[in-house]
Amino acid sequence: MNLLLAVQAAQATVAGTVLSEATGEPLAGAVVALPDLDRTTSTNAAGRYLLPDVPAGPQHVAVRFIGHTPHALHALVPARGRLDINVALRPEPLRLRTIQVRSRPSIRGLDGPDSAPLADRSSSIAAIRNHPLLAEPDAFQVLGGGEVVLRPESPSGVHVRGGASDQTGYLLDGIPIFSPYHAAGLFSAWNPDALSQVRLSSSMPEPEHPDVLSGTVAGSTRVPGARLAAQGSFSTTQARVTLDGPVGGTGGGFLVSLRSAFPGVPLPERDHSYLRVEGGDRLVKVEAPVLGGRVRLLGYDSENEIDAAASADGAGPDARRNAFEWQSGSVGVEWKRAFSGVETGITGWSAGAAASSRWDAPTGHVRLRSTRRDLGLLATVERRSGRVASAAGLRIERSRTSYRIGFDSAGAAPQSLAAATPTATVFGRHTRPLGRRTDFTVGASAAAADGGVHFGPRAQLRWRPSKRLKLSASYARVHQFAQSLRNPESVVGAVFPADLFIGAGAPGVPAARSDQGAIAAEYLPGDGVRLGIQAYRRASRGLLLVAPRDGGPFTSGPFAVGSGSATGVSLDGAVSTARFGIVASYGIQRVRLAYGGSGYVPDHGTTHLLEGGIIVFPTATVSVRAGATAATGRRTTTAAGGLEWEACNLLDQGCEFTGSPSYDGEPLGSTALPAYLRLDLGVRKHWHFHFVGRDATVALFGTVTNLLNRKNVLTYVRDGDGGEPRPVEMRPLAPLLVGLDWQF
Repeated sequence: MNLLLAVQAAQATVAGTVLSEATGEPLAGAVVALPDLDRTTSTNAAGRYLLPDVPAGPQHVAVRFIGHTPHALHALVPARGRLDINVALRPEPLRLRTIQVRSRPSIRGLDGPDSAPLADRSSSIAAIRNHPLLAEPDAFQVLGGGEVVLRPESPSGVHVRGGASDQTGYLLDGIPIFSPYHAAGLFSAWNPDALSQVRLSSSMPEPEHPDVLSGTVAGSTRVPGARLAAQGSFSTTQARVTLDGPVGGTGGGFLVSLRSAFPGVPLPERDHSYLRVEGGDRLVKVEAPVLGGRVRLLGYDSENEIDAAASADGAGPDARRNAFEWQSGSVGVEWKRAFSGVETGITGWSAGAAASSRWDAPTGHVRLRSTRRDLGLLATVERRSGRVASAAGLRIERSRTSYRIGFDSAGAAPQSLAAATPTATVFGRHTRPLGRRTDFTVGASAAAADGGVHFGPRAQLRWRPSKRLKLSASYARVHQFAQSLRNPESVVGAVFPADLFIGAGAPGVPAARSDQGAIAAEYLPGDGVRLGIQAYRRASRGLLLVAPRDGGPFTSGPFAVGSGSATGVSLDGAVSTARFGIVASYGIQRVRLAYGGSGYVPDHGTTHLLEGGIIVFPTATVSVRAGATAATGRRTTTAAGGLEWEACNLLDQGCEFTGSPSYDGEPLGSTALPAYLRLDLGVRKHWHFHFVGRDATVALFGTVTNLLNRKNVLTYVRDGDGGEPRPVEMRPLAPLLVGLDWQF
């Protein structure tokens, strides 16, 4: 018994502190071990540890902590008492095994809480980049499909529910933008790197949006970050760069974007049949807190110059050439403040557009000059309390438009139109619940313009019978006080998509009106899956129609006034998983325009439109996308005058458009086009690296178009008097583009 007590008494306590050699700070959670005794402990928040009842004699002590060099030492433990051992560990970075974390990719229709209201559509910038049908991000083409029709391969505008392209309005951070189009390989004139979201509002138009018949595409720019950041891209179609960052230390920020267009790879030398293209767009935004709210200043402009051979028979250096130019510029300021459930806002802007052309018409050269300049002010107030919301506002605008045509032929007098169209609009909107699952919105506007008052009632009923099913029904009457004198039935719109506005009040130009009703349903059968369906009917009157009176790309004087009708059904779906995303849409429509006892199906009146695609992520840094488009029931008006056309691609080394086609004397929309079918395949690979202490990415991408090598037809052209129509073919099987993008 005395021997046992003597052995137990020959024990001591080992204690101490573990610190970082670099900082001197205690290391909490460091492991201190006595491997000979198979004993361990860890340090507390102060870096201290305690090992009691350690036998006397030599012992090994091991100390380790993640991210630091382990330390081992020998200790001679006394027979009794306390032995203090303090250790400082040297930092040593430890490379951990890579762990891949996958989330569902953003796909149009599955963008979370920012998705558009039922029957409308929106897309975040992430969903735009992941859209399977886009070779490069495009803020307008992502909206296509179903009830939204775009001319394949060479869009000349956004057609919503059977409407012409000039019936769609555009806002960038609440500021109106006119003719925001490029051509020859590009479409949207909004740099995608500067955007956070794009939204199409059409079923229940916001009363504070522009006066247009079809709907409004509203883009939102990115919020500047707290650190300077840059991103950009360089491809065979464009070069772009975007910078954003803070301004001062008051919570302000800036955003700057620049973009230039390239019509494919460098053009073959001495080949004068190719388009000569110069174009680009620029945007500057500054925002900061002011007077308890936030003020935002925006400046935007875009420009395009396209030069094309006027004759398909000869395109030498001395041959006549057609020229097209259009510019757009807007400056605006917005201030918003929210307090006690009430948000007030004031927006002012100056927006303008100009277009010109030199056209080799059958009767001689025609010169065009078109301008529009708007000044506007919008004041709104909105109050929200739970599910109840009310809004009211006043919108005042002054629009000046002019349109002038000159002729080189002797005896032809110039033609001109001009209008000053002031508009004052008051509006209101109220939303309230009609039960636990039903909401009702009613609104109205009254616009004083064109010598009268135009009333625009609107209403929408929304019912949610379950968490996964939503239903809606809506009606809206809208007006439009400026319309375009460009001929949308002319194939020249493929290279000259500009809107040539003339305001109501000019001789023979009325205010247009449209009544639209729509019903829609949305079903979410599971996480990451969405299905939607809608049906609509539109009736319009007071439409300015150029096509019945002039077969050129724009009117040389005469035009008609008529009406239109559109009926359609569209379906769309989206699926998003960690490895892939799928989008699909189908639309069927009947569109007809009428004038003076006659009528026709317009170029954008495609009967059946089917689009679908998939993007797959085989690894965290590689994506493969495949997209298909099919369309039947397309109509065209056979043109004369000769036309040679090559859509932009790398195989043909650019874009080609030669000739001065027109269709004078041909029945409108009388020629049926064969079914359109195209399948594209694209690949993207990106890499991460560190650059000046920042995480950066660089990516390479490319797309091959028309994998099935189908001979799709753009239109038909007669060569010579009375010749048989021949098809003008679209893209062949070819590499469409290659490029790289970067951000840091």
